[in-house]
Amino acid sequence: MTRFETRLLSCAALLMAQTCLPASAAPAPWPSRPEEAISAYAKAVADNDPGLLGKAFQPSAMMYCTAGDKVTATSQSQWKERMRTASSQKGPVSTTPEWIESGKQTAIARVSAVRGGKSYVDYLLLARLGQAWRIVGKVCQEGADSDTASTRGIEDTIARKVDGDTRWADSALTETIAPRALVMSVDAGELVASTLEEWRARYAERREKSPHNPVRVLSRHVDTRGNIGSAVWRFRSGSGGVWEDRALFLKTPAGWRMMALIFTQQE
Repeated sequence: MTRFETRLLSCAALLMAQTCLPASAAPAPWPSRPEEAISAYAKAVADNDPGLLGKAFQPSAMMYCTAGDKVTATSQSQWKERMRTASSQKGPVSTTPEWIESGKQTAIARVSAVRGGKSYVDYLLLARLGQAWRIVGKVCQEGADSDTASTRGIEDTIARKVDGDTRWADSALTETIAPRALVMSVDAGELVASTLEEWRARYAERREKSPHNPVRVLSRHVDTRGNIGSAVWRFRSGSGGVWEDRALFLKTPAGWRMMALIFTQQE
């Protein structure tokens, strides 16, 4: 057998060996609908998979959970590290959407979550970033039930926020938005996030240029469980444009506050 024939046989054997190797699992696709982002979140928790959690959540997303007067904030990096170092959840684990309300660019969902022997309610804020839907905020509470007082609390918070918008009153932002909350928008498929202090500075600048901004609320929907909730409201601004705000709320020791807020222009 010539050296050339030996080389051909070696190459053929290598190709056959590579063909017979088990194929590696294809990476999970990016969620193309809000439902898929929530499914990725559910599977990430069930499998204790930090990589899949990164598919479901935007890196800047924070999770705020309340228990009595205590509010715990968890970043994505903290959550992923906990997945890497902790053992898998014992007992039943499930994450079931109860409803999803979505528009073209943003969505809100209420989710029933079981973690071992405990049952939680999650509210999720989602945004379409490029071609992928990602969760950009979460609030949760164990054993949360419906409460009309909570609904009134959120409605009052929205009313104070809208009144502040009318006067460009930056003090109203402090009274309605949590200090660590992100105020977000979607611009050409990209998430734009600002801090509360940045928005207060913007309101102060706008007040100097145009002190009056007549805002008319066109629609509003509030959903609450226990000391957490969500809302979506649509309004016409003083310039004539129609905007839609979606927010996650949590009752803090200082009162009801938005923990994540995202706005998009509709018209």
